[in-house]
Amino acid sequence: MAKGSGFSTVPYIELHAHSYFSLLDGVPTPEALVAQAAEWDMPALALSDHNGLYGLPRFWQAAQQAGLKAIIGCELTLAQNSDHLTLLAETQRGYSSLCRLITRAHREGEKGHAALPESALAENTAGLIALSGCRRGAIARALLTHDHQRAARTAACYADMFGREHFFLEMQRHHERNDRYLNAWMERLGHRLGLPLIATGNVHYLTPADARLHDVLTCIRQRLPLERADGRLRANHEYYFRSPQEMKALFAAWPQALRNTLAVAERCRARPPTGPQALPQMQMQLPPDVSADAHLRALCRTALGRKSGAEAHKYQRTLERELKLIAEQRLANYFLLVWDVMCFARRRGILCQGRGSAANSLVAYLLGITPIDPLAAGLVFERFLSPERPTPPDIDIDFAADRREQVIQYIYHKYGPEHVAMACTVVTFRARSALRDIGFALGFDEGLLQRASAGLDDYSAAALPQSESLRATLGDDFHSPRWQQLLQLAARLEGFPRHLGIHNGGMVLSTRPLAAQIPVEPATMEARTVVQWDKDSLELMGWIKLDVLGLRMLAAIADACALIDPPPDLDTLTFDDPAVFDMLCRAEIIGVFQVESRAQATLIPRFQPRSFADLTVQVALIRPGPMQ
Repeated sequence: MAKGSGFSTVPYIELHAHSYFSLLDGVPTPEALVAQAAEWDMPALALSDHNGLYGLPRFWQAAQQAGLKAIIGCELTLAQNSDHLTLLAETQRGYSSLCRLITRAHREGEKGHAALPESALAENTAGLIALSGCRRGAIARALLTHDHQRAARTAACYADMFGREHFFLEMQRHHERNDRYLNAWMERLGHRLGLPLIATGNVHYLTPADARLHDVLTCIRQRLPLERADGRLRANHEYYFRSPQEMKALFAAWPQALRNTLAVAERCRARPPTGPQALPQMQMQLPPDVSADAHLRALCRTALGRKSGAEAHKYQRTLERELKLIAEQRLANYFLLVWDVMCFARRRGILCQGRGSAANSLVAYLLGITPIDPLAAGLVFERFLSPERPTPPDIDIDFAADRREQVIQYIYHKYGPEHVAMACTVVTFRARSALRDIGFALGFDEGLLQRASAGLDDYSAAALPQSESLRATLGDDFHSPRWQQLLQLAARLEGFPRHLGIHNGGMVLSTRPLAAQIPVEPATMEARTVVQWDKDSLELMGWIKLDVLGLRMLAAIADACALIDPPPDLDTLTFDDPAVFDMLCRAEIIGVFQVESRAQATLIPRFQPRSFADLTVQVALIRPGPMQ
């Protein structure tokens, strides 16, 4: 394994590799790339996906577990001629530069087509190492058209922009036409301008056998069937992950280009930012000498005086224990931010309520975030927050669905668009999308694909080769070589990212501008932006998100209260009304949140709940996790 391996033990380190987060242009997962590098005792590896750091958290975690040094990179698309440029983060400042460049590229380009202006590139080169790029790089393109002067001018411009120790002429060998000519001229340019050479593999798949799937992904991206994709596909199957020994043999004529991969890998020491991130503090409007921890303590103590009753000592001990852990994990400002948002909603008459494991927290109860007294209900705080818990806390807040947008706008306006964005969602291939997209790429009739996919439940694409509904729809054609090829390729798309979406309500906030920490890009929804990490990636890196969720039931309750004169005080309702439990036991549950499903309608008359604790057990039984 690579753990403990030194940089002198291998002749080459890959600095230009794409995972399937190079959307529809890469095949391997970040973990598969790391596993292959570890098998070859490669001590480091760079991930350089197209125009994004979507896969960085998974790549980083996999590399840490394998004992590899993870190098953070990206292949950026420039606005001029859609040229490519490979960038690696050498330092923490370089990592921030890279995030800002990716953000700017997505802001300037059309949705899904990043395009970075050269002026923006020149303003953000600090801490970066630049490689001149693949055949779609500006220098390679000029050389391939025999415009040697333009190639020299471009190389000199990049060298001045990044600094001569931070710009390398990238050499690749994929046995394509003009490879020898291109590398010979890269070498001449290096001698003429005093610029170092570097070898890279421009990896897009693990083995030559994966090239067929890569061709199909390219056709899906280009919206072209294979038969009309001439000139859009790679010329051969040589863009696979080669071992260090293979690369040594390929670049035997340029040993310095191999040695430079080791030198660059040693220089790159940037790390992604881990959480919890510093959250904005403007919401507190505190005097300079009052800390977030002190303000949180004061709010809780004031509320405790009103709510604790005769068991003051027990509540005080619990509060101090929770506040101590919250301070140790630097989460006071998170609680205050949630409290501030809920105060805004209540001032506006927007029904809201926290839910989930936050109900185990006395601090959340005292702040009015959750309505359940955890001590009275016998709930355990450590289920929500504990020193052993590897992930950040997650407070889900439900707002009346028809007014949630007001809350989102409040957060955007209060903290500013530079400090607020939504978490993204990575939309992956499911059975229907995989069947339709690959079928289109392979030239199948669209009407037939629509009929075949219409009968599918949208389950896992991996199950397509065993689909009984497809077998029934297609009859004998199901076993034909053409359909079997389609189904086998579609099955391989299980879990593959297809495009980016926007999280239903997960908001990411930070005191520092987000674009200096995680790349940000426009969402499909107007005036919305998303960070390039989804909720799982944010959790992996310890970042906290604020879940601002819309609940139609709260909107229905608000409408019902408006019809009652005088309206009921919802905060004074208790959980022990026998008439309510009588109604539930008769299975009169239409419109009763969490217990109105068909499964609950079957269970409730048999279970006969007579207390809130009974309902808690019953709801847990129907949920998938407890059932398993």
